[in-house]
Amino acid sequence: MINTVKEFKLWRAYFCYSPKGKSALDGMKRLQQGINEFPYGNLESSVLSTCFLAAKYSPDKVQIDSRRRIGGLQFSCAYLKVKGYLKRKPQNVGRNSLVLHLSTFFRFYTSDESTFDWVGKKLPKFGQDCPDLVAKFVNAVYSTDNICTESIARINHMSQKEGIRLAHWKLEG
Repeated sequence: MINTVKEFKLWRAYFCYSPKGKSALDGMKRLQQGINEFPYGNLESSVLSTCFLAAKYSPDKVQIDSRRRIGGLQFSCAYLKVKGYLKRKPQNVGRNSLVLHLSTFFRFYTSDESTFDWVGKKLPKFGQDCPDLVAKFVNAVYSTDNICTESIARINHMSQKEGIRLAHWKLEG
C-alpha cells in the first residue's frame, strides 16, 4: 500500500507538470459545476486516481472475473458471448474504461442531479458531454495514442448500446 501511495505521488507530479497533463487539468478547471454535491476537489482526486489506475493497468496480468469485470468495466453476459470474449480478452480495456469513467465524472460534475453514485451504472444521460476534455486526458495518459473527440463519442455510444457498466478498478500485483 505504501509503495502504491509513493508511486501515485510520483506519477501525479509527473502528470501535472507534463504539457499534456497540465493542459487537461486546466481544461477541467474551466468546467462549470452544476447544482450538486460533487465538489471540484473530489472531481480532481477521482480523475487523477482513475488516470493513474489506467496508466498502471496491464492487460497481461488481468482476467475477466466471475462477475464479468475487468479493468474498471463490467460486461453483460450477452456481450461476452456474442463477441466471443469468453476465451479471449476485450481490446483496449484500460483506455475504454478510462474514457467511460472520465465521461461519467464530468457528467456528474456538470449536472444538476444531487447524487454521484457511479459504480454499477451505465454512462448517465444528464450533465454536459465533454468529449474534448476526455480526449485530452486519454492522450495525456496514453502518450502513444492520439484519440479524437469522435472516438470518445463512439466509445461512449458503443458502451451504452452493449450494456457495459462501470466497476471499481482493482490493483493487480
